[in-house]
Amino acid sequence: MGAHGGRCSSNHGNTGLVVKNWILEVGNTRAKWACFECIGDPSKPPLKVHSTRSSDVQVAPTWRREVQAEDRVMVTGSGDLGDWIHAFPTAFVLRPGDPIPLNTGVTEPTALGLDRIANAWAVIHNCFTQASEHQAWMIVDVGTCVTLDVVQHTKHLGGVISPGVKMRMKAMAEGTARLPQPNLLSQNKHPMAQSLALGNNTENALLRGGLGGLSAEIEGTWASLNQKIPDMGVLLTGGDALRLELRDILPTFADAHLTLKGFHAIFKHLYG
Repeated sequence: MGAHGGRCSSNHGNTGLVVKNWILEVGNTRAKWACFECIGDPSKPPLKVHSTRSSDVQVAPTWRREVQAEDRVMVTGSGDLGDWIHAFPTAFVLRPGDPIPLNTGVTEPTALGLDRIANAWAVIHNCFTQASEHQAWMIVDVGTCVTLDVVQHTKHLGGVISPGVKMRMKAMAEGTARLPQPNLLSQNKHPMAQSLALGNNTENALLRGGLGGLSAEIEGTWASLNQKIPDMGVLLTGGDALRLELRDILPTFADAHLTLKGFHAIFKHLYG
């Protein structure tokens, strides 16, 4: 594995130099390019984040030009890393299946998705400011799929995977002759904000079913788990997280950069 940059230090002897770590997270649909301070509070958000489709590798030269000689880069994620690894030939690479020292209760740790590992790692290692407020957390990542992962103290207990919002809408449209596929981009970020979870036309009914069903699914899972795991907060992340309305869960927090912060914390743990 090739990599440029040394171990993380404040300035490598140059008082005017700020060393940075760059995380390239490649997901199923989006690739994110994030810049972090090499040393500092792990809960701080990235200095900057760029995002594009996972297939848009042609942006790599533009992104590479932001990297200084002393900086370090890691390519990782649960998507197809191949072309991105070639585009960043000197980067550290964290692939699905690589060993990571996460304390987890799953039976096949190397099969655990890297995004789920990063989310759990972020909570265990205080990468968001409210991490210490609860003994347990249910992390809800609303992306292409929805993942629910439970962390108690310093252990990842396991989780749940279900279809994401767009996948639910697509399944209803493709599995029937006449139902449309609603355009989520044209919807408000809070389509469930009305007092009744009922649609007044076909498209709204589909949204109520897809989004309302997902919200109810999350609330039901939390209610069931909370009987056995008390003092469990809920932490939302992922591109569609703000479309949910979880009326019956308090407290609920959101961190749009949780996964990126988790990957950065893993990178620092593995490579210093």
